[in-house]
Amino acid sequence: MFLKEKTIAIPTVKNIEQTLEYQRELLAVKENATVIEAAEIMTHNQVGALVVLDCEGNFVGVLTERDILAKVTTTHTPPHNLLVSQIMTTEPFSCTLDTPIEVVQQLMAEHKIRHVPIVDDDQPIAMVSSRDIIAYQLHNSKAMKTAAEQLAMLSTELKNLNLKDVIALAVNEVPKSFQAGRAVLCLPRKPAADLVIYRKECPMLRKELLEPGKIRQIHANPLVRFESICSQCRKLGAEAPRLIIPLAIHEQFDDRPPQDHQTQAFLCMCQIKSVRTHQKELLLYKASLVQEMLSLNLTNAKLYYDYQKARRDSEQDPLTEVGSRRILEQVMRTEYARSIRYKRPFSIAIVDIDKFKQINDSAGHAAGDNTLREIAKIMRTNVRMTDTIIIRYGGDEFVLIMPETRLDEAAILLERLRKEVKNTTIPKVGQITISCGIAEWSGSLHDDPEIILNRADDALYQAKRNGRDRVVTIADTYLPSPL
Repeated sequence: MFLKEKTIAIPTVKNIEQTLEYQRELLAVKENATVIEAAEIMTHNQVGALVVLDCEGNFVGVLTERDILAKVTTTHTPPHNLLVSQIMTTEPFSCTLDTPIEVVQQLMAEHKIRHVPIVDDDQPIAMVSSRDIIAYQLHNSKAMKTAAEQLAMLSTELKNLNLKDVIALAVNEVPKSFQAGRAVLCLPRKPAADLVIYRKECPMLRKELLEPGKIRQIHANPLVRFESICSQCRKLGAEAPRLIIPLAIHEQFDDRPPQDHQTQAFLCMCQIKSVRTHQKELLLYKASLVQEMLSLNLTNAKLYYDYQKARRDSEQDPLTEVGSRRILEQVMRTEYARSIRYKRPFSIAIVDIDKFKQINDSAGHAAGDNTLREIAKIMRTNVRMTDTIIIRYGGDEFVLIMPETRLDEAAILLERLRKEVKNTTIPKVGQITISCGIAEWSGSLHDDPEIILNRADDALYQAKRNGRDRVVTIADTYLPSPL
């Protein structure tokens, strides 16, 4: 018995439209249209290439995003005055519905193009792109599905607002998904016009990595791409291919022009295993998705980092490195609510530097600033920062909020601080003293933080009136504490 040989059908362009329910809508532009008009058609339809027709409707060329990017920037003609015919690709490669997909893919790879017109009787009927081919292969290929699953997992991991975590994923996990042995992530540092380098197994010196000519070359082309290995990398053991993923990191929006809202960054990977010609389009497509994911998540993490830093900066006094007046009410309200809930005591103290104006007048404001720093340092050293909040209240006054602390306990703490300050000699100033006023929460709901702070201020006034260099406590004016 003879077995009939099985005929293997070779997938063609027609299979792409059948699998993807491809619409044969021809997006075209006239050759006498302006580049601006063509760009608007691309943007509105979310495509990267257009068929170009002459005035009689004949097929005369193709216009791509790359044509616009590469050629508009090299001419001195404004885009609204530049015609499509001046920058289009004439006599472009084309295919038919019966052209094997492998042939189209090889054509794209050899000539570094991403769009090929589909013609029937020498007339264009549609356009096939590298993304269409990748989407078809994704639908039919186990390898493509695996790549998609990897990207889905990576996307989930990247949804993190911690900038350090996103950077770590970009440097370690992204190269793994491409089977890359080495990687370098370069991110902009603000406000300096500099790049911060994060590495995976890359031994290249910083000055060679950030050589201005190389950086300009990378930033000149925003598309993901394979490039040859440079001589310096080759000497250090790097192996081709090298994959470049440019990244756009958007900054906080303000009054600057839109083009200034983003800064350039990039991820460079090399020693990628098992890259054959037919796999390059898959990796480029995969890299383009990674480019979008990384840019978005790095932007979000960077904005969140900047927000958190600005918030921390606003909550800390830059001179003394203790809390700023901005957070005083919030901290007092939080402690008040906690004490009510758990029926626990807390005390508030106000500390004032005696004769501080004389220090500024006689020794200068620099000496006054140094005095404030030294007082804050003594406080930070002598209190438990985990449960005592120090806030700079005014020019030369500090507030201490002391949870779980009764009036007598607070008095012991402030007396220790007073003695420590008195035993300290400050350059150009000499010996100084402080006065302190302390008040304790009475346990009453009516004894709110503002009233307690006012009592502490009254106690401070008594200390200064009695000769300064003193700690004075003041009892509450309400009923005895039920605690």
